[in-house]
Amino acid sequence: MPMQPDRSWKMLVSYGWILVAIAVVTAIGKAMEPAFDLIDIVLLYLLPVLVSAVRLGLWPSLAASVVGILAFDFFFVPPVLSFAVRDMRHVVSFAVFLLVALVTGTLAARLRSQVRTSRERERRTAALYALSDKMGAAMDIQTVLQTVVSSVSQSIVGDVVVFLPGDRGNHLGLLAWSGPECFALTEKERDLAQWTFDLREKADSPIDGGRHFFVPVCNNEACLAVLVLELHRSLTGEEEKDLEALTNLTALAITRVHLAGEAEQVKWLAESEKLHRALLNAVSHDLRTPLASITGAVTDLLLEDQRYDEQTRDALLNTIKEGALRMNRFVTNLLDMARLESGILKLNREWHDMVDIIGVALRETREILPAERVRVVIPDDLPLVHVDFGLIEQVMINLLENSAKYSPPESMVTISFSTGDEYLRVEVADHGPPVPMDDREAIFDKFYRLKSSRHVTGTGLGLSICRGIVEAHGGTIWVEPGQIAGNRFVVALPASRAVRPSFPVEPEERHVD
Repeated sequence: MPMQPDRSWKMLVSYGWILVAIAVVTAIGKAMEPAFDLIDIVLLYLLPVLVSAVRLGLWPSLAASVVGILAFDFFFVPPVLSFAVRDMRHVVSFAVFLLVALVTGTLAARLRSQVRTSRERERRTAALYALSDKMGAAMDIQTVLQTVVSSVSQSIVGDVVVFLPGDRGNHLGLLAWSGPECFALTEKERDLAQWTFDLREKADSPIDGGRHFFVPVCNNEACLAVLVLELHRSLTGEEEKDLEALTNLTALAITRVHLAGEAEQVKWLAESEKLHRALLNAVSHDLRTPLASITGAVTDLLLEDQRYDEQTRDALLNTIKEGALRMNRFVTNLLDMARLESGILKLNREWHDMVDIIGVALRETREILPAERVRVVIPDDLPLVHVDFGLIEQVMINLLENSAKYSPPESMVTISFSTGDEYLRVEVADHGPPVPMDDREAIFDKFYRLKSSRHVTGTGLGLSICRGIVEAHGGTIWVEPGQIAGNRFVVALPASRAVRPSFPVEPEERHVD
């Protein structure tokens, strides 16, 4: 194989540097000659030998030792300016010098090689660590494979493609590649990739100017993928080790992604099972109970042989009405949660006065929360909120129903407002049992209900729906202890003072029905 031009140029530069170094040492030796012995001067010629061994390698250091001893003989050993040696003792000195130069040069060159090997090993270890870190952060198979092909391509300086089995069977499909476009593979080479996958064995195929190298990516149980490398030279031993380490990391990353997907499926199955049980419990109690009361009341009213007075008839009709409203709230909560979970909830935002929303919510809940049990504190200059009127109304209805369920009978529920730079806070305070610290976040989860000594109906969806709607508006909702007792549910919604109602009302005249 002919020597490459850049390598030849480096060798010429190296040996030229040796000649210059020997010339400089000779000049220094001539300047020192009147005051120093020859044994002192000959030691100077070890300097180019050591420097050459450390910076250039073994052979340049040997060349420096030979040229140095010739220069010392020619310019310093009598007869001067001649290679002849008058005193044979100098020949022994020359042999010792060459031996010392050879030993020191060999040791220095070996040290240089070890340092270079250590640096290369450190570089490969750092590259593998960085690749492992990137793969650990990747959450999908496509990101993992793109990281793999990029790292392998940089390590071996060649193009790479990855084949993965499809969802059905073991038929391989192309999934990722390095470079702007994938290099072409013949039908025979695709069959060879399938063979590599099936038998978990390496293979290669010659091409013009190189070859395609097929490497299986396997764990202890099965083959996971096939790397196809387009090589234009043979791999070195270190590159083969790097490739093996990369394929092992790839197998671990693919396995981790598969296990993460399976864990996610198990999680969703568990959630589905939990939802299934909760819905069954809800249907068996919260839907069947009002249906039974409605059915019983209607049956009594339809009996021809019974005549009820007006008071009894009104009581039966109220029973039917309450049961229907309860069923309506139950179905509304289920539908709202389905819309939130499916992501199809669309906001019809407009600028509204929050007092109007509170008024409608209070009218909707007056059956379970009479007006005499509600106190509304309205500050001056209340800002408008950019919200969906119906959805925020549902939030307030759910909060008021929650307060009515858990508060002692005849206790007061207070609705108050406070404003910040960009948010309007609405607080619903009750006198119910305080929510424990550990449950203040959990109560906004689906189907989560606090343990209570009172028999409280419901599905545990109301507060979860509140959080979903409020967060869809860019707001937040939380619960905190009341000032004296009970709880305060706080809703913070984005607000603006730039838009005011078109019908100004004096603060003292504002009221909520």
